[in-house]
Amino acid sequence: MLNTLSKNCLLLLLLIFFNISQAEVASVNGKNISQDLVDFIKSEVKKQGRSVNNEMEENIIDRLIDLEVINQAASESGLLSDPMILAQAELSTKELIYTLYLQKFIVKNPIYDDEVRLKYDKFKIGFNEQEYNASHILVKSKNKAKKIIKKLKRDANFAELASKYSIDDETKENGGDLGWFSKDLMVNSFYEGVKKLKEGEFSKKPIQTQFGWHIIVLKKIRPLAAPKWIDKKDDIKTELQKEKLKAHLQKLRAAANISLKD
Repeated sequence: MLNTLSKNCLLLLLLIFFNISQAEVASVNGKNISQDLVDFIKSEVKKQGRSVNNEMEENIIDRLIDLEVINQAASESGLLSDPMILAQAELSTKELIYTLYLQKFIVKNPIYDDEVRLKYDKFKIGFNEQEYNASHILVKSKNKAKKIIKKLKRDANFAELASKYSIDDETKENGGDLGWFSKDLMVNSFYEGVKKLKEGEFSKKPIQTQFGWHIIVLKKIRPLAAPKWIDKKDDIKTELQKEKLKAHLQKLRAAANISLKD
């Protein structure tokens, strides 16, 4: 999302590039600063929960004067003739219009609760995930992990090895116990390693993550309860909004005469 300053600068670009004639609050070398731009900035400030008094409005106008003075100086220096600068300004303006258009589309085409509920019900029916109870031993090198695996194959006690060798200070004193966790709570390589194990089995090969090398023992598996409606509805609403926006964009592209140049 664009911050307020970015929006202000981009709206100024729109005024510069499209030369919109509006009521003015000031001028710089004959170049008008519009009341609409001041009103826009004031509305953004109010959205942040701040009041706009006369002093703040004067500061806004002063800032816009500074922007216009620099813009004119940049133009005189040839900066605004630089193709890369013009391309950047064009891209910024189009990105702003893209964002505002889609925001307006969502307002006019809201996602209703019955749509979200229907999507949730389908999600819940199809939900088939598990959670795992496991312990691990974390070491710095693959070679060290291999040596520990050899000890486990000779029936060494996993908890004792965790207490002795693991560098995970949060779990080593309780035998490397990680408690119950689901896919979302573990890095992918660790989760993939756990998923391949059967209950009571330990990993026969070291598993690498950004934290080091792990040896894992899987103790229990159980079905994971689907997230509750109250916890999932905002995510589903966002997902439906994205789907609706994507479909609308595809419709616009299908109706457009698009040709790619060689």
